[in-house]
Amino acid sequence: MFTTIFEDGSLQDFILQKTQDPWIGTPFERYVFMASKTMGEFGESFVSKYFEIMGSKVERAETSTDGYDRVIDGILTEIKFSLANRAYKKGIAYAKKDQFMINHLAKGKNWDRVVIFAINPVFEESHLVWFNKEDFINNVDKGDCGIQKQQGGDPADNDDYFCTNNNITKLVQCDWVKSVKEW
Repeated sequence: MFTTIFEDGSLQDFILQKTQDPWIGTPFERYVFMASKTMGEFGESFVSKYFEIMGSKVERAETSTDGYDRVIDGILTEIKFSLANRAYKKGIAYAKKDQFMINHLAKGKNWDRVVIFAINPVFEESHLVWFNKEDFINNVDKGDCGIQKQQGGDPADNDDYFCTNNNITKLVQCDWVKSVKEW
């Protein structure tokens, strides 16, 4: 039966089209094929290396359940990393500028700062920002920063938030969000 279903080649074509890598020829080539958890680990390593190169002291969290990913310069830091989302035009994949998925930002987790590295296809147009927990708590529910409740929010007894699509442009314009240069 499966052989018959695949006989005309349309389903195999579908798989091939949806597994294109828009990052070929960049340092991020093949990133899109990693599992979500592995992408998170890569992002944490990438951001850690960035801060180490900038002269910061970076330490791993003691456990994966601490609520933060690294201690950077003595600050409990949650790391969020995303490459621009993959989109398709005439069947060809490309990385869509300022379209990201940043999720699982939570008020109740143990962190002092969140670092967001949102990488655009033109690296110089990427968003490398941070904010502290107090500012997040005081501003996130105002609705003007591009962050929304995630996975049911209050009815699900969960305080996760996310920033998706082009909402990163709203977020980085908020006065409580700082460039990593201001770390």
